[in-house]
Amino acid sequence: MRNTTRNDSSLLRGLTILDTFGPDDRELSLTQVAQRASLPKSTAHRLVSDLVTWGGLERTEGGLRLGMRVFELGRSVPVQRDLGNVAMPFLRDLYDITGKTVNLAVLDKGEIVYVEKLEASGSPTATRPGGRLPLHCTALGKAMLAFSPPCVSDETIRAGLNSVTERSITSVAVFRRELAAVRTSRLAFDREELVPGLFCIATPIFDGEGILAGAISVSSLGSILGAEKLGPALLTIAMALSRELGASSGHDRPRPPKTLPRREAYVV
Repeated sequence: MRNTTRNDSSLLRGLTILDTFGPDDRELSLTQVAQRASLPKSTAHRLVSDLVTWGGLERTEGGLRLGMRVFELGRSVPVQRDLGNVAMPFLRDLYDITGKTVNLAVLDKGEIVYVEKLEASGSPTATRPGGRLPLHCTALGKAMLAFSPPCVSDETIRAGLNSVTERSITSVAVFRRELAAVRTSRLAFDREELVPGLFCIATPIFDGEGILAGAISVSSLGSILGAEKLGPALLTIAMALSRELGASSGHDRPRPPKTLPRREAYVV
């Protein structure tokens, strides 16, 4: 029994080491890993060696980076693999129409998790596939919260509407009004709430039972008017994707245009 407990503890500490790598961390030194994992350097060194042998970490000239084994496992997660595969043709259509960065995300443990991203050349980005961001200050997060059970948005509010930029919504009343507006229009906006100078528009997608499956967005926009202009194109693609996922038209979805919008109409 003691050996089992020790092995479980080592496993958890090993996973903690992997978790020290954030979305923007290409490499970390052993000292950084030990500090972030709150482990003695000697313990971190031993666990890192095991993870390198397994393939979860790779050694570099500057320290350590996540290994291909982590990438392979991440791409094997069913929700990411299946949803990403189905969504990719629709994301490409949206990218071709708008010429902007497009994203697909799901909701997990009070955060958005990016599943796929097609990034426009020269566009700044806040994250990459597999990265996480708060729900309350992202268009993707609002789009999913608006169509999630009330307990999910209540938990987000209880966790605190922390300010990320000076435009982040921190008022509970304002935030609830924002979600109500999203339920009406099916469009959610990020008005410089995550990154100053950047705007985003998002809309939810649904599965065959009309249950929220995730959300798609167009980001790296330079104005709220530019974001609003992309609403029809985004809704069209989202409804087509929802139908591909098996969603029927009986779930009170807006009726899409008969033809796909031309890109020229949405250049901003």
